[in-house]
Amino acid sequence: MSKIVITGGAGFIASHLTDFLVQAYPNSEFIIIDRMSYAARREYLSQALRRPNVRFIQTSITNRRAMERLLRGTDIVIHAAAESHVDNSYRDVRPFLRSNVDGTVSLLQASVTCGVGMFVHVSTDEVYGDCRDGDATEHSALNPTNPYSASKAAAEMFVKCYAQSYGLATRVTRANNIYGERQFPEKLIPKLIVDGLTGGTFQIHGKGTAMRPFLHVQDFCRAMMTVLEKGENGAVYNVPAMREFSVSEVVDLVCTALGRKREDFVTNGPDRPHNDSRYGVTGHQISALGWTPQRKLAEDLYGIVDWYRDNLHLFVREPASITRLHPRLVAPFTQLRRVASFAQQGT
Repeated sequence: MSKIVITGGAGFIASHLTDFLVQAYPNSEFIIIDRMSYAARREYLSQALRRPNVRFIQTSITNRRAMERLLRGTDIVIHAAAESHVDNSYRDVRPFLRSNVDGTVSLLQASVTCGVGMFVHVSTDEVYGDCRDGDATEHSALNPTNPYSASKAAAEMFVKCYAQSYGLATRVTRANNIYGERQFPEKLIPKLIVDGLTGGTFQIHGKGTAMRPFLHVQDFCRAMMTVLEKGENGAVYNVPAMREFSVSEVVDLVCTALGRKREDFVTNGPDRPHNDSRYGVTGHQISALGWTPQRKLAEDLYGIVDWYRDNLHLFVREPASITRLHPRLVAPFTQLRRVASFAQQGT
């Protein structure tokens, strides 16, 4: 693996993946691509960019000329760049079409043109739609039910098309909800944490009964390396979490880790236009390669809360009123720098 390109590298998942793979393959050349959208932070790449074999390029994956230039001589493309927040996709689907569909096609075409050795596409379990009647296998039909998951399913169809029509070696991962440090505070866990730390209010979609499995980002990184080293070209690999929780159960776990009472800042609000009741996937194919999940959500949350407490400056400049802060948390706001417009909580 002499040259590896990772897209979306300044975001949550891909920055962890960059750190993981740079350690695993210290002699490879890494090109990290990110257009630096609202959820990206260059700080996430600070350790990786200290290495002489890691280079960061700020550009959009929809820029086909740039992609052809950057992918020359590439052995592996790991495509993790995506618009991913379901609530945003209901408000405006166009950014999802540009990034998730047109961006994927741009990378695929550049990969064919440049003779890339392997194209690994990071997808999602949401392409299966509601799994209330049982877990989806890699052979289950795709049945996306929101604009975000529809755009990811469309991207997968193009991955399959380029594999069959052009002979591009592809591998696809479909993981459960991924959690961990660096996730932008619009998704369920980080938004709940940041609202709890800053004295905000958090609103649950509907009754909070929707079931979601939660996979730690480091478990996902191990799964990706397993797919890189042991996977088969043309294959799809589900990446399941250890167990699933209702949204309401996750709220209780996070409140415990925060040391705050749920009734102090959590309310129930209207549900999404459509909210799948459950996601669930089997992981027989990746388990056969030797991978299993190891991390437990309830144990990880305390460290994740500490990370957000120490890194609030990456997301907000200052609270609307310092008096709204939880009393123990005033000090961290002395150095807050950035402003983020927090969207509604997502899962």
